[in-house]
Amino acid sequence: MGEVTPENGSFSMESDPKYLNFKAVEVTEVDETKPWKPALKVKVTKADGSEEELDANTPFFTFKDAENRELTITAAAAGHVDSLHIKGTDAGSKFEHGTLEELCLDVQANLPAEVASDPGVSAFSMEMGKSMGQEGVSTMQELLDDGIISETDIAAAEAVREEVYALNKGSDPAANEAFVARFKEENPDNKVQFQVVRGAVVVPVVATAKRPTTELFMVFGPGVNGKTMYTMAPGRYMPKHPNPTQFTPEEGGAEGEAYQDSAKKWFDTVMLTG
Repeated sequence: MGEVTPENGSFSMESDPKYLNFKAVEVTEVDETKPWKPALKVKVTKADGSEEELDANTPFFTFKDAENRELTITAAAAGHVDSLHIKGTDAGSKFEHGTLEELCLDVQANLPAEVASDPGVSAFSMEMGKSMGQEGVSTMQELLDDGIISETDIAAAEAVREEVYALNKGSDPAANEAFVARFKEENPDNKVQFQVVRGAVVVPVVATAKRPTTELFMVFGPGVNGKTMYTMAPGRYMPKHPNPTQFTPEEGGAEGEAYQDSAKKWFDTVMLTG
């Protein structure tokens, strides 16, 4: 392992040199017993072109705090981030980093100390002090302030806030699609429209370009070996989409505060589709 000591921040970082600058990571086996089908095995194409089968939970990068508590980025997670956010072409997802190692060095310098010690899932955004690319969401207020949408556009959306809340809580995909079509027909010139995402959730959208960000969104949670990274993306913290099936009984399900917070944030914060 190669180690980078924390000149800045609360963590050191170790990386496995065998897998630095890998060309690709392909998931070859998933756990079919779990609904989200986590990866069990991956095939890594290394920098020299050779291939190796690995346990998907093999750490490619490990952040350690002063108490030797670890946060890992596994082979499967590294492959996902590299293909989507480093080598990807979607302007709303791509980081302004040439390699995953370069990105992880910036993460190491900025990770909040409490992430390693806090139990359960840690979802947060952190200011990176440099351009992190572009994010695909913005608040209606931000778009209003920049003259992209008007008070009239917002008022038309606000008029259906409760209907959208009820649709998402009901989780009827056909009803959701029908609402999106009806709103468009009744408000053809409104700059705020609606879209069904993840096959089940109605969210507002605006057809304008993604917007520059200096923030990084990350989620860490329980893994096979301690706490591990679930996802990262350019931009602000956003909760889970307001799909009742995604909120556990411990969170209160669709009646809990977590769901209410999600429903509010995913209405006030629109997706950018330009």
